[in-house]
This record gives sequence, C-alpha cells and structure tokens, in this order.
Amino acid sequence: MEGTITAIQRMSIHDGPGIRSTLFLKGCDLRCAWCHNPETWSYQPQLQYVADKCIRCGSCIAVCDDRVLRLEEKVYIDRDRCSRCGRCVEACVTGALSWVGRQIEACEAVRELLLDRTFFEESGGGVTLSGGEPLLQADFAEEVLRGCLAEGIHTAVESNLTEPWPTIERFLPLVRLWMCDLKVADSAKHRCWTGLGNERIIENLHRLAATGTPLVVRTPVVPGVNDTPEAVEELCRIVADLNGKVFYELLGFHSLGFGKFGDLGMNNPMAGTPPLTSKKLADLQWIPERFGLKRKF
Repeated sequence: MEGTITAIQRMSIHDGPGIRSTLFLKGCDLRCAWCHNPETWSYQPQLQYVADKCIRCGSCIAVCDDRVLRLEEKVYIDRDRCSRCGRCVEACVTGALSWVGRQIEACEAVRELLLDRTFFEESGGGVTLSGGEPLLQADFAEEVLRGCLAEGIHTAVESNLTEPWPTIERFLPLVRLWMCDLKVADSAKHRCWTGLGNERIIENLHRLAATGTPLVVRTPVVPGVNDTPEAVEELCRIVADLNGKVFYELLGFHSLGFGKFGDLGMNNPMAGTPPLTSKKLADLQWIPERFGLKRKF
C-alpha cells in the first residue's frame, strides 16, 4: 500500500504525549484561511521554489522544454503551463526548486518511523499521523498504524473529523489518542473560513468521545475569526457537552508557515495577519477552566 506524504517530523513534542515522530500525509478537504501546512492541501506532489536559496544561475531555465520559467528578480514559474517534468528540479544546484510530496509504501514509512523507537520508549511517546487530513488516505493510514501497533508503538491521529463516521470507526482499534480541531462554533462562519460546515465534525466528536478513547479537542485562536470571549464560550459549550475522556486546548495562531504559500505559488488569504499574543491567549484560558475543561491528557 502506497501513500503520499510531505515529511516525517522527528522529535516532536506537540503532537501527543512524549517525544513523537509525526507523519504528514497529503490531501485535505478543508481550506482553513490560517493554514500553516498548505502543502498538504493537494494530493499531488507540488513544485516548490524558495527564492532565498536561488543564485539566479539560470540552469533551470536552460532545461525547461515547456518554456514556463523566466528570470526576473527571482525565477518566475508559469504553473498553469508547467508539465511537471521535473527537469528544473534536477538541474537546480542549490535546492531552490524541489518537490513537496513523495510516494512511500506503508511498510517503508513504518521502518522510517521506528528509527526513533528509543526516544518513544524513554519518553512515553510514539507515532502521530497528521496532515492535511490523514483519514483521506484511509487504507495507507490504516496499514501504517497497524505496523506501529505491531511493534508496540503508541499511536495518535490528528484529524479534522470531516470524514463519514464509518471511515472513523474503522480506525477505533488502531488509535490510542485522537487530536481533533474544532475551529468555529457557528457552522455558517465555519464554512466561510474553512470551506465546509461543522455539523459532521460535531456529530463525529460526540460519537468519538462516547467510545472512551482519549480525545483532545483543539481550537486555533485566530485574530478576527474566533478570538473573542463569546466565540470561545460557544466552543466550550460544545466541548463540555461531550461525554468521555475529553480534553480541550486553545492554540495561539502564528504565521510561521505562511511563507509556504508563496513558495508553492498559492494565494495566502491571511497574509499580514499578526500572530496572536501570548497575553491575548492567556486572557482567554480562564473560559475553558470555567467550564471544567482540562488541557492535559
């Protein structure tokens, strides 16, 4: 079974308990305006151009039979006409041009993840599948999780819970911790900012919580979207209504991944939005506490 991934992030401490290795899968059915992993939206490998690495040598232009590259202040790529032949990537001597996304067999992914077994065992960590939306590559994700569990490795999944319940249900025996986003309480506003309503997400949260599997619900607090006490209270009411081993965490919005939009030739709908201040986030933390919601799993 093959899947398409962007990276394996090692020594991660934010994607579950202990030290973890996070496997990022390509493909997502949401288009969150504040996304810091836009390279995971598409299933397909994407051509990335990092201008800071470019020495403007023109090697890529010389080998492009489609004539979709030209040298300006930086290399301009006519992505609509690009045939994705990859000759420019092969010719680039500095790595300014590269592919984001690669095909990998599930067994190979497990082998790469198990290279960090020592850190998992010493810290109580494990493997986390993230994205994008990892459940969109359900067969591949299932095989990777089975391989990790067979080796005694703790498994976690970060999901938007946008898939039908039968898809989620098939993963219940394979996932020891779920980490799921609940971004906006109002469905119409959720659709405006992410491209989809949240009815299925909330329904799946209730079903998942009822299984008793540890569940961390997380909200990225984004300026102008959900950064008011009223918005957080609405979210807390939904989470407090879940029955099970449920935790809730507010995450501060940051723009660290925004440079990827330009590198991939994508439009950034929230360019220039300042990060959420630590004070602003701290001022909102009392609201989940008032609802009796715990932050730590």
